[in-house]
Amino acid sequence: MTFRPRFAVSVALGAALVVPACSATTYDGSLATTTSVAATSTTVPSGTVAELLPVMLEEVRLLSEKVVANSGDAVSATYIEQLWAAMSAEVEASYPDSFEDFEFVVRRCRAAADRSRPADADRAYRNLQSLADAIL
Repeated sequence: MTFRPRFAVSVALGAALVVPACSATTYDGSLATTTSVAATSTTVPSGTVAELLPVMLEEVRLLSEKVVANSGDAVSATYIEQLWAAMSAEVEASYPDSFEDFEFVVRRCRAAADRSRPADADRAYRNLQSLADAIL
C-alpha cells in the first residue's frame, strides 16, 4: 500500500468541513419574535330574502365606488357573499329560476373586487336590481 499525500490531505479537509456540520445547533431564544393575533369575530347575516335582499342591493350599489376608490371593495364583496349564503337556500326553494342569476351577481361582485373592475360591479347591480324588482 502506497501512502498518497494528496488523498490524506483531501480526507482531512473533508473531515474538517463535515464534522462541524454534524455538531448540535443551539437556539438563541432572545432573537425570536412573538406576535399576537387579535381575535376577530364576524357576524354572519341572517334573515329572509325580503329582509336581506335590500341590504345586498345597497351593498352591491356601493361596490363600484369602493372599487374605484380601492378602499373596502374586498370586504364588501365578502359581505355580499355572506348575504347570499344566508338567503341562498330560500331563493333556491322559492325562486329556483333565479338561483343562477343570483350566483352570477355574486361572482361579478367578487370579480369586481379582485380585478379592480368597477364595470363588473355596475353590471352586478343592474342584474340584482332586476332580480329584486321581480322578487320583492
